[in-house]
Amino acid sequence: MYIENEIILFEYFTALPTTDVDLNSKIFKEAKKLSVSILKSFIKNNYLSKIHIISNSISKTVKNNKIKYHFVENNQSLNSILKNLTGKSLILIAPETNKINIKIAEKLRKKFTLLNSDFETLEIFSSKKKTFLELKKKKIPVVEIENNVNLKNIRYISKPIFGAGSENIKITSSDTKKKGGIIVQKYHDGEAGSFIMLCKKKGMLLLSCNKHILNIKKKTISQTGTIIGGLEKHRKIINKLAIKLKRGFPGLFGYIGVDILMIKGRWKILEVNTRFTSSFVGLEKAYGYSALKKITNLYLNEKIDKKIDKLLKQKRIKFN
Repeated sequence: MYIENEIILFEYFTALPTTDVDLNSKIFKEAKKLSVSILKSFIKNNYLSKIHIISNSISKTVKNNKIKYHFVENNQSLNSILKNLTGKSLILIAPETNKINIKIAEKLRKKFTLLNSDFETLEIFSSKKKTFLELKKKKIPVVEIENNVNLKNIRYISKPIFGAGSENIKITSSDTKKKGGIIVQKYHDGEAGSFIMLCKKKGMLLLSCNKHILNIKKKTISQTGTIIGGLEKHRKIINKLAIKLKRGFPGLFGYIGVDILMIKGRWKILEVNTRFTSSFVGLEKAYGYSALKKITNLYLNEKIDKKIDKLLKQKRIKFN
C-alpha cells in the first residue's frame, strides 16, 4: 500500500491553451465544472499535501494553499510543465475521441505513475468495439454490436468506435451500410442509466446508480442530463453486474463510470469509462460528502471504505 501526498490532475480540455478551445462550448463547460468539483473534493482530504493542476481557465475559481496551478503560456509549454513534474503520480482525464485518452496515457505512463486503470484495460475500454468483444468473451451482459444492418423494419444506432459519451450517436434507417470507424447496434427503448464504481486490485464498491436523461431529436440521440441516485431501486442487480465487470477486468482502478441499458428486463453494459465522468458533480448532494471522501481516499492511500452511502436525495444534473 502507498500513501500519496502529492498528485497531479491532468484534465485534457482545461489543460489546453485558451487559444485552442472554445470557452463557451458544452464540452469545455462540462470539463471545467468537473475539474473544479474534483479539486474541491481533494483539498478537503487530510492525506493530501499538494495537488498540481495544469489549467488556464479555473485558477480564479478555486484557491487553496494545497493547489499549485501551472499555466500553458507562450513562455511555458505543456511539455515543459510536465517535464518539471516528472516522477509524480498523475490522474488523467481525457476523452476517447480520436484515441486521445490512450495516446496521452501511453506517453505519460513512461514518466509518471498513472493513477488510472492499467494500460491494457485503458486500451480495451477506449474502443467501443473492443469493449463489446471482451465483455462478450467474458460472458458479461453487453448490448450487441450488429453485423447485419439490412433487416427490414428495424431501427439502428450508429456511433464512432472511438468517441466520448453520446458524441455523434445517430438513429439510422434499416438500409444503412456499415462504414469504417463506426459500430451499429439495434435501437432499444429501454431505460438508460449508469453506475459509478470504485476499483482497486482486490476490491470494488458500487457508489451510485444513476438514470440518464436523453433527448431524441430527428435522427440524433444525446444525453442532456443525469439523475444521480435515479436507479437506486435496481442497486442489487446492478451490483452483481459491477462485480462481474471487476472480476473480468482486474486492471480497473479508481473512479469508473459504466453506461447501462435495460433490454427485456435485463441490464446490459453499453460503455465503460475508465475516468471521472460528469456524474461526479452531483455525488455529494445525492449521497453526502462521505461518498467523495471514499473517492479521494482511494487515490491518496488506496483504501476503499466498503460501507454503502445511503441515498439522501436524488440530484438532477443538467448538461450545458
